[in-house]
Amino acid sequence: MNSQLVAFPDFHVGGASAPEWNQRYLQMTPGLMRSALLEWSGNGVHVFRKWISERVVQQGSLPHGQLCFAMLGKEAAGVVRVQGRELGVEDVLVLRDGQEFEIQRPAGVELLSVTFGASSFFEFLDASQAPADVYRAMAGVVIRPRTGALRTLVEQVREQLSAPSARGASELMHAARNVLAVAPAVRPQRESSIAAARLVKESHQIAFARDVEQPVQIDDLCHRLRTSRRTLQNSFNRVTGAPPVVYMRNIRLNAVRRRLMATSAGELSVSTAAVDAGFDHLGHFAGNYKQLFGELPSLTARASAARDR
Repeated sequence: MNSQLVAFPDFHVGGASAPEWNQRYLQMTPGLMRSALLEWSGNGVHVFRKWISERVVQQGSLPHGQLCFAMLGKEAAGVVRVQGRELGVEDVLVLRDGQEFEIQRPAGVELLSVTFGASSFFEFLDASQAPADVYRAMAGVVIRPRTGALRTLVEQVREQLSAPSARGASELMHAARNVLAVAPAVRPQRESSIAAARLVKESHQIAFARDVEQPVQIDDLCHRLRTSRRTLQNSFNRVTGAPPVVYMRNIRLNAVRRRLMATSAGELSVSTAAVDAGFDHLGHFAGNYKQLFGELPSLTARASAARDR
């Protein structure tokens, strides 16, 4: 059994700490990013608690052969969305074998998670003669179980992190089964919320599909998505807490930061990375970069510096 507490000085480092999850964090609110991860693994079960100081878009995919239950550790200061669906403190996110995910995480969100080997969990369900409703509940993305069952699962996760025990894996399986046993179908979502999340997701996809040297324009987005500028603006404010022009710019700033951290100064200059991402005015770029990440791009840790330490 292993348990460790890790404080990441940079969210890109945090994402790289679990390569099998293919995670990427895009910072969306200005400030020096801080994060903390407490995790335990043993007997085919992985439990973690992660907190991030700033608002991020977290993208990744569940490793193949795994089944994951995730929930908020406490009430969030803003709306958390997974796959465009709202995730509240009374809800559970269920991810299955290799499933991709995108989480809009407001600043300061604490996320708890327990991951099982899928085959082991299903064997446990079969052995315990779980009713058909348990299997159907796993087809949802965000489900809302009975409060008592969710509270027990949260308490079991916290207990296993604070005082790991050999019986913890079995107790977590029982708690997860009970969450599914009393869960309704997929939590109902407001149509307006779903529509807003869809516009943001499609805008994000268009931005990543475009040539990096040609930043997507808002009018182009409206045309491609067949929506009005006002509707797009309202959707972004509702889902991301930022207007579309700022959100799109932050995506490109995050792309520059990832490139800088992955290369040495000799391999890639700051100015080249900025121009490649569509920033023509280097003074404005440096100002926006510092405002978002809390440091000038020239001060961002480069790969060579990381290798030398």
